Amino acid sequence: MTGMSRRTFLGLSTAVAAGAAATALAGCGSSTAAKGEAASGKVKLPSYVPNTSIKPDLPPNAKGLSAGYLSYPKELIQSVSKAPGDGSKVTLLTEIWTQPPLPKGSNEHWQKVNKALGVDLSAILGTDPGYDEKFSATVAGGDLPDLMWIPPNQGIQHVAQLLESKCADITDLVSGDAVKDYPNLAAMTPAHWKTAVVNGKIWGAPSPYPAFGQVYGGNPEVWEKAGGLSAGSPDEFLAKCKEVTGGKVWALEPIYVNAVSVMSQCFGAPNKWRQNKDGSLTFWQETDEYLAALDFVLKLKKAGVFYPGDPKMADAYLKMAQGSIGAAVFANPSGARANLRTNDPSLAAEILIPFAAGGRQPNHHYHLGTIGYTAIKKGSEERVRMLLGVLDYLAAPFGTKERELLEFGTEGVDFTYDKQGFPQRTDRGKQQVEGFYSGLATATTAPFALLPSTFAGSHGPQDVKDIYAVEQKLTETAITNPTVGHYSDAYTEHYGRMSTEATDLVNDIVSGRRKTGEWKSFWTEWRSQGLDRMAREFQKSIEKNA
Repeated sequence: MTGMSRRTFLGLSTAVAAGAAATALAGCGSSTAAKGEAASGKVKLPSYVPNTSIKPDLPPNAKGLSAGYLSYPKELIQSVSKAPGDGSKVTLLTEIWTQPPLPKGSNEHWQKVNKALGVDLSAILGTDPGYDEKFSATVAGGDLPDLMWIPPNQGIQHVAQLLESKCADITDLVSGDAVKDYPNLAAMTPAHWKTAVVNGKIWGAPSPYPAFGQVYGGNPEVWEKAGGLSAGSPDEFLAKCKEVTGGKVWALEPIYVNAVSVMSQCFGAPNKWRQNKDGSLTFWQETDEYLAALDFVLKLKKAGVFYPGDPKMADAYLKMAQGSIGAAVFANPSGARANLRTNDPSLAAEILIPFAAGGRQPNHHYHLGTIGYTAIKKGSEERVRMLLGVLDYLAAPFGTKERELLEFGTEGVDFTYDKQGFPQRTDRGKQQVEGFYSGLATATTAPFALLPSTFAGSHGPQDVKDIYAVEQKLTETAITNPTVGHYSDAYTEHYGRMSTEATDLVNDIVSGRRKTGEWKSFWTEWRSQGLDRMAREFQKSIEKNA
């Protein structure tokens, strides 16, 4: 994803951290595939079949470790043997994270992609913010697009009912070895596919995203005097924060809810929900571990190590690059390194690995691994298969001719190769390719890979090695969210307000306006307002379909 905003980051990580996840994705319903007992049975996820024609320098694995490439391939492979389309018109509803491209009629690159896909693709391009309104307006129009990207965290309501009647259940077409008909989709891991499962059925092609979750990324020049950002205990972390704070420098950004989220990993909090021995579920923010993290963040606040700003500040990353903030929370490790390089190519962000706190083992929280999935409008099996072929083309990985066309366009016109051999868009490429690719990659794309071109400056290969090593460390303690792939009506109904109120209370407690003693009573009240119902509905779905 390119050009993702700070607001979007908060949506994908902080808000999702409170349980949005793929659990908010409501499934579509019946089709010519699984019905009756099959529809309510346990789903067999698609087989994981990595592309063996492309050899990364650093290998990925099914646990979420990203493939790493140190250079651009001298020869690209062909991953799709022929255009998947049948010449028909296809509409796509998706979201873009950068400036809109030139319209299809005046966009030569768009027309070239359509020729490669073998369809006349039109796209309805939503933006951030506003995608939920675009989605609702499109649905209200009655004529649904052939392909619809469904995000987990933008407040879209009643998706389950809508898709139950309007979308194709693709379980039989991709489950198990059936996915081998779509090799690029087959290269997605079980974790990717699980986010597209609801009620024991698979409803779309996932939109992959880095598997690892929130981390503190730090400016190494700020932390040098303290011996680096790494710490082995809360006391050591606090001491280091105090040491680097002074003058016009503060150790941490003032987005307190992010601080508690990352620190909760150190105190062993569950990843959004804890599945208890009896099968019941406990929400992560109502656990003793989360409360311990909140108490520790309050201790950090009293020590004066947070930048004295708005807990919703939008320029924390820039201030970190400028050296007035030592560390900020990022959606994932690669994002931290890439962002700091963009703001100052000479700086390589350090990543804080969760340390053990409170006598508990740390739990790094995996991200969902996707930012949603793209569902297919119900139709004949032939048309659904054709549209799956289109999505398979869009999921072409790094190192393929298809990916270069989609992401960069035509050499000499839309892009040129830089000194390191990586494509760089021309002005025309920025007008015609960038925004269009942003929308296509939102719909679906290949699993995330670490690339030197992600990181500004000449340090890309070393950055790839460094972040790959960080990911290896994080896999040692990383845990998943047990509710991914399960649905709760209560969640979609109540989560937005519950999350907002919880964030406000965190800010008030850390700022000293309210007491930590109010935290547990807040969750006691919410249990009767919808939290218990969320837990029961997720538990029922897990027992039935997991």
